[in-house]
This record gives sequence, C-alpha cells and structure tokens, in this order.
Amino acid sequence: MRRTEPADKPTNMPYRFAQWSLPKFFRLNGGWEVFGAENVPTEGGAIIASNHLSFLDPPAIGVAMRRRTYYFAKAELFVPVFGAIIRKFYAFPVARGGADTGATKEAIRLLRAGELMVMFPEGTRSHDGELGELNLGASLLASRAGVPILPAAVRGTNTVLPVGAKFLHRGRMAVSFGPVIDSQQFGPKPRKDDLARLNDVLRQAILDLQAQQRELMEGNAREG
Repeated sequence: MRRTEPADKPTNMPYRFAQWSLPKFFRLNGGWEVFGAENVPTEGGAIIASNHLSFLDPPAIGVAMRRRTYYFAKAELFVPVFGAIIRKFYAFPVARGGADTGATKEAIRLLRAGELMVMFPEGTRSHDGELGELNLGASLLASRAGVPILPAAVRGTNTVLPVGAKFLHRGRMAVSFGPVIDSQQFGPKPRKDDLARLNDVLRQAILDLQAQQRELMEGNAREG
C-alpha cells in the first residue's frame, strides 16, 4: 500500500492554507463556530470519532483545530489528479465492503507516530440528522493502536452541502469536541462485548455534544 503524506514531515502548505482560509469562508457563508477546542490533545495520537452528515464533514473537522489530521477515504476516490489532491490533505484509501488490512496497518502506524485521525463510526451519512448505530471500527482501532478517542459532533454541514447537492448553500455550521475517552479502559486486547461497551460510551458522548451544540448555537443566535 502506498503511504500517505509522511508523518515525520511538517504540515504541507495546502493543508495549512485550508486551515487558515476555510473558517473565514464558512463565517462569510452563514456562520462558523467551534466548541471544545481545548479538548483536542496538543500532542500524541488519537482517533476523532464524529457523527456524519455531509461530505463537508472531513474538512470542517480538519480546520476546526490547529493540528493536522488524517482521514480514511474510499479507494474509488483515488483516481488521477483528484487522488493526488486529497493525498495532500492527508487522506489515504480504504477498500469498503470488507476488512482492509493494509489501511488498518497504515492507520495504526500513523496513530502510534502521534497523528490524529478522523473516523465516522456510523459508516455513512445520516439522511435525517439523527445519530445512527455506530460500528466497532473506531473503538477497535483506538484499542489496537493504544490511543484515546476524541468524540466530536458536526452540525449544519448537511445544510451547506446536503446529500446529493453539487454546490454549497448558505448555512451556519459548528464543530464540537468533547473530553477524550480512554480506549484502554478494558485492557489492550478488549473482547467484542468490551468494545460494545466502549462504543456505548462514545455514542453517549456524541449525543451529549449534539445537545450542547444545539443549546449553544440557539443561545448565540438569540443573542445575535
């Protein structure tokens, strides 16, 4: 498997430019808020596990923090030109529909090297905005890599880029981060039922972030 941008090199200029410019664009496009940025670890590996509403979620989460983060992306996206572009934004391919041992090994390597990685445990975008069932992938990967899980929630990305849309709409967006969850609380080799319990903790953390996010955004709208 071809490795993505090396973890031992400084963040590249395209990614740094996106971190600087996209928040400005999002604010002009309807509004942009980040809650809980202090919960993002300043160093060391972690999996950022978020709800999933839109194709806009990965860049929204990526520019909501100072650190860079890596992403899984479906292998079909790695076509000439576009594949080279998304590699510059720290995406790397994963085959869907089965276990991709190469992608898993690459993810563990990056996490153990101290990198962040965004995952969407629902596995697909929500069409109604509600949090769906979470698969065990993020909990399993975090346990195997020995890194914590950082729960996150996105809001409004499905308004700005709805499912099926080809162009961005105006809308207010937000990203929230919660306190990290210890993936090792059931030991370095958790059983399936332990992973399910870890997933329950993660699911509740995301639900709590969504509720807090809704209250904060509605409160800020009234004040504005």
